Amino acid sequence: MSESTGYSKLANLMASKHYAIFRKFRSMAVRDLLYQQAELTDMENEFSALVMRDKNIKGEQGLYDGDWYLLSTSKSRNCGGEQWEKAVQIRQKLREYYSSISQYSEMVSRPRARRRDVSMLEELLIDPQLVGELVLSGADFGPGNNSVFHEANSTDLLTLDHRTGERDVFTRLLAGPLFHQFEKFLRIFKRPILSDLENQGEEGSAYEYSDTCILRVVDVLGSILASMTPLLSIIALYFVKRLGHRLAIVCIFTLLFSISLALVTRARRIEIFASTAAFASVQVVFVGTTSISGQT
Repeated sequence: MSESTGYSKLANLMASKHYAIFRKFRSMAVRDLLYQQAELTDMENEFSALVMRDKNIKGEQGLYDGDWYLLSTSKSRNCGGEQWEKAVQIRQKLREYYSSISQYSEMVSRPRARRRDVSMLEELLIDPQLVGELVLSGADFGPGNNSVFHEANSTDLLTLDHRTGERDVFTRLLAGPLFHQFEKFLRIFKRPILSDLENQGEEGSAYEYSDTCILRVVDVLGSILASMTPLLSIIALYFVKRLGHRLAIVCIFTLLFSISLALVTRARRIEIFASTAAFASVQVVFVGTTSISGQT
């Protein structure tokens, strides 16, 4: 079987390596919703005009507004039927409109694609040494700004793959720029991925790392950072005897504690406030008890 170099290869790569990234086309989707809204507005006005017309006609047409059966069977009895036909058209258009809104709402709720994942896909499309040659001549992967993965479309890209772990500043920093700075040292323990994933071809020059392992390291470092702030605070307060210096230490470490919570976790402001207040209280109690002990 010959090696695929087009959409089949790219699809296999995106599916197997968790790079299911696609454009939302939000601008076109919103424009289409506006068009449907305009259609419904016109249909609403036309229906209102038909209702007013039938009300002013002597006979059963004047009863349509209060008798659903007469209205729904008016065409079969050769009594016009334009009002009922318009109502059915509005019903169908409303279903289409609500379906489009529901799909748009679901689409925009999908998480935004990570920039480093998009950059990786761009590199795979450009550099044949990574996973072999990818030949895509369509407008979706054209040169320059035409590519769907171009930086200009970064805010319009979604991912269908669920990435584990937190998305706080600390995790993004360690798993992103810092990891890529030291990634070349880890390559001695890894083998590059195959250039043809379907047919198990030759090795390329791209390397794959487990998100689980990276996030486990980030969690360990985050736990160490979280425990260091209270420990260093207590140690500093133990050795410093002057009350003014102790109060300065309490202020500094309380500030560091709140900053670390904001960076390492995705806690809400009220949660950060409560935790910081509790931490400050513990320090104040420690200062008070050790000061009394030192004076007696």
